[in-house]
Amino acid sequence: MSNLESAKAAIEAELSHAKQGLAYYNSRIDSLEKMLTQLASVSGSIEGISGVVKGNRGRKPLVSKTAKPGKQKKLGKESSGGNELPFTGADFWPNLVHEQPRSASEILKAAISTLGFTPTKLQAQKLAGRMTFALNALVKAKKIQDSGKGRERRFFKM
Repeated sequence: MSNLESAKAAIEAELSHAKQGLAYYNSRIDSLEKMLTQLASVSGSIEGISGVVKGNRGRKPLVSKTAKPGKQKKLGKESSGGNELPFTGADFWPNLVHEQPRSASEILKAAISTLGFTPTKLQAQKLAGRMTFALNALVKAKKIQDSGKGRERRFFKM
């Protein structure tokens, strides 16, 4: 009977490993499909800021280690309700900066109003993070200017 028990344990371990692999490849498929969608929506408009934004966009999807194999969820996905944020590269952030100096919170409010839907709290936080990175990159690339520090910091076009 011990041979049967060890065979059963080996098969269960192999099954668990296969389910983990399946969850990994499902997350890769989602990620790659999202990248294709973003590339299709960009259609060459990135050329204007190619020197500003480099590298991968966003984080890789995280997989919960506490979930049982086969029932893993991507962290943060369950609260989005399938309502992902749209692509915010290319001219999205520079178009929200005007000659009149605006604070980061004013730019964020303008960005939220252009989305076409009311974002969740998590989506608003993600958008704010994107905004911070983009504004700092645009200032560094001298596409826009800033003045002040902290909450008094204002962004404007030259």
